[in-house]
Amino acid sequence: MPNLPGKSGVGLNTAVKQAITDFKYSFSNKLIANSMIWLVIVGLALSVSIRACADASVCELEHCGLYADGTYPNLVIGTLTHIGTDEEMQQVFHWAKSHGFWKALPDSVDPYRRDLKLVTQTLPPDQGGKTITLIMQREEYKAAPYAVGDLVRYAPHDHAHEAARGGADDIALFHGLSGCVATLCRKGDPACAQPYTQGVFDAARGTPINIATGKSTPGHRIDPTSLLPVH
Repeated sequence: MPNLPGKSGVGLNTAVKQAITDFKYSFSNKLIANSMIWLVIVGLALSVSIRACADASVCELEHCGLYADGTYPNLVIGTLTHIGTDEEMQQVFHWAKSHGFWKALPDSVDPYRRDLKLVTQTLPPDQGGKTITLIMQREEYKAAPYAVGDLVRYAPHDHAHEAARGGADDIALFHGLSGCVATLCRKGDPACAQPYTQGVFDAARGTPINIATGKSTPGHRIDPTSLLPVH
């Protein structure tokens, strides 16, 4: 008489089937997990690559946001939209030097990274929403709280009343590249910002300047000291 499986045989078959099912499930989960990890890695790599390409294109197409070869000579009243990193300072340095800018300034990137800080101001939509890269002293940046979204004023240094300190490279960058940024109003304070006219203005006369051409343009003049409109 052939052997017929009893309850123990049924249990064994069931256990084997369950083990196989568990193995397939576990293998599938690991495969999915590994695939997700690779997708994240690839995504991060693409993100970094895209960011690098975007940064490079800004420099190639828009001169890294620079509107002067050296210290920007005009007043700028606008929103602080970006605070640059040391790596971005280095990128702008290499772009400027490779395109014939900053010839009279130090040829080593070290004093730029040590002494300077990049900031970006954005003009209002009625002025095309233009952005401009400006450079300030790192000591001044550390001395005051700056926050993205604040209304700020950039001005070239008043060399008659502001003295540069340090070695030859420090003095060259102070006089030849950097200016002063001051916070006028905190983000979310429209009552504070309302009296100011945002834009670019001649530092001595307060007359409006076209950011693209650097020339005077029709518009309301401001007082270069109070920064308020002159009626």
